[in-house]
Amino acid sequence: MVDNIVSLNEYVQTVEHSNSYWMVRTMGGDYYDEFVEGGFIAIGYDEILLRELRAINLEDRVAITQLKQRVSELYDEAARPGHIVSQLLRFCKSIAIGDIVVLPGYSSYKLAICRVTGEPYEDVNAHGECSFVKRIPIEVIRQTTRLALPPKAQFMFNSRHPISDITSYAQYIDDTVLDFYNKNNETHIVLRINTDDDVSVSTFYAIEQLFKITEGFCNEQGILGSSSEVVMKVQMESKGALHFISSNKAFLALVGLGILFINGGGLKINHGNFNLDLSTHGLFGSYNEYMDRKADRALIGSIKNSLDSLAIETPGDFQKAVIELYQKHNEGREKY
Repeated sequence: MVDNIVSLNEYVQTVEHSNSYWMVRTMGGDYYDEFVEGGFIAIGYDEILLRELRAINLEDRVAITQLKQRVSELYDEAARPGHIVSQLLRFCKSIAIGDIVVLPGYSSYKLAICRVTGEPYEDVNAHGECSFVKRIPIEVIRQTTRLALPPKAQFMFNSRHPISDITSYAQYIDDTVLDFYNKNNETHIVLRINTDDDVSVSTFYAIEQLFKITEGFCNEQGILGSSSEVVMKVQMESKGALHFISSNKAFLALVGLGILFINGGGLKINHGNFNLDLSTHGLFGSYNEYMDRKADRALIGSIKNSLDSLAIETPGDFQKAVIELYQKHNEGREKY
């Protein structure tokens, strides 16, 4: 039984803990569309070639001083050649494949959250609004707005550098892109609060009961897990979010199953054009039967009301993982 729910995590997106996060400016938004549509980011000072930058050891102060001198000679209007060199080296030697890049548009209102897909290169035939030849390939993960980020994440826009290290804001960026994911050997579920209304204390008590129900199912099925293994982070500014983190992936996946059950009036998924009833399938069927047999109807109603009052929907990435697991299981049965 536990193998079934653990296997669900094989279909959950994993965010690498070692990835760095960067904000790359788009010349006040002028290059935003070109970066997004063209799948690249770029930096200027074309006379400084990639091979020159790659040859520099970041610990070699003499070589870096010489590069600063070269920048001063090439760009006599540059007031801060050291700053230019640090940005060039950051672009060409620090940004790595798999890193996350945030691109702000005009007035930083629009945002594109992207992933680096390749090494820096030079496009000698570069044309268009952006003619910078030093480029890095990216893929866009999600486009959103600055307003979608929590208040604490707004501070990352204070830096006006062309390239800024925003790794300290990684959690906020991850939660903006995904609502069910693995990172650093832990599973994360993000329940996005989509209401601006006041929230009563009883709302959180009802949601806590969902974890008690999950504990009861685990006890009956011989699955190790309890709410004491889950850390909750609450962000109530703006529309906010409830962020649950646990190294017990099976337990947190079952919590997700509970949200799916209560929000859907059973284990039914209507995600895009995909409609699925899981109530008779393996672990899902056992969970459905347990909820019908053991869970108090009034308590289920109370949890449902709490989710509704916060306008919390079942995490989309959780539903995708369940669908992929179901499809893979069926594919195996058909082959058999």
